[in-house]
Amino acid sequence: MNMPILATDRITKRYQLKGISGARTSLTAVDRVCLSVVEGETLGIAGESGCGKSTLAKIMAGLLTAEEGTVSFEGADIAVLGAEQRRLFRRSVQMVFQDPFSSLNPRMRIGDAIAEPVIIHGLAERHKVRDAAIALMLQVGLSADQYDRFPHEFSGGQRQRIGIARALAAQPRLLLADEPVSSLDISIQAQIINLLQDLKQRHGLTLVMISHDLGVLRHISDRIAVMYLGALVELAPAAELFSRSRHPYTRLLLSAIPRIRREGASSPPPPHDPPSLASLPQGCRFHPRCPHAVERCRIEAPSLDERAPGHLAACHVELVGK
Repeated sequence: MNMPILATDRITKRYQLKGISGARTSLTAVDRVCLSVVEGETLGIAGESGCGKSTLAKIMAGLLTAEEGTVSFEGADIAVLGAEQRRLFRRSVQMVFQDPFSSLNPRMRIGDAIAEPVIIHGLAERHKVRDAAIALMLQVGLSADQYDRFPHEFSGGQRQRIGIARALAAQPRLLLADEPVSSLDISIQAQIINLLQDLKQRHGLTLVMISHDLGVLRHISDRIAVMYLGALVELAPAAELFSRSRHPYTRLLLSAIPRIRREGASSPPPPHDPPSLASLPQGCRFHPRCPHAVERCRIEAPSLDERAPGHLAACHVELVGK
């Protein structure tokens, strides 16, 4: 594998929560996650809501700081970058957020919002900034005559296009898309996914796509990482993950995708909700919901081991079938 453009090494993020009684509880949102993204690839990150994938993405983008572990950009720890190197990192790694409306200034015209990164990073002469912003608007499917409109005048899908154009305005090398289609209608979801694929090819981008829906990640990803309760439980090439998943939680996610009918996936999903991140079970954190759990799962946490070339899974049980 080539040198990663971005890598995390045992990243851990905790939050301190204060209860009604005043007692404080520590919640581990991301637990010792190691991931790397190779330039030019699309890495999907999947998992249920609350599993820590959005927190991980913000740490990868430098928007949050981890208590433990490192994030490296082109081999350099971003925590010790100098001012100029950090500015370059901020420009090179951009994020598209789940809720585009909350990430846009409601009092700023959308053309000016898209133009702002161009001005900040000095990517065009002053008299060419508006033209640069309009060119990006056209690329994402907006029209030039929408430049002076405000965010509330657009639909959800259009606002997501604005968010994508604004991220592209910095001329990034890596784009982190955090649940970019989860709040959109199914027909609009397909349009945004196709747009991201087209822009990735046009701009030579590396893409990290985050979603709770493996169906969204299936055709866009080269590799897929699956997270459960803050931990990485499976990582594999996308095609292999769908044809030969090796973790029971991944199979649970696969069984939830409409239109997929897989041998051995007819058993009902586990009836229990995920445990709290503030009170993780001993042993494998998935064992209370796992139909394959054995006694070892209840007392010993599995390590993330390579089961096939490029295919890692954290499970004590060797699953059969697909």
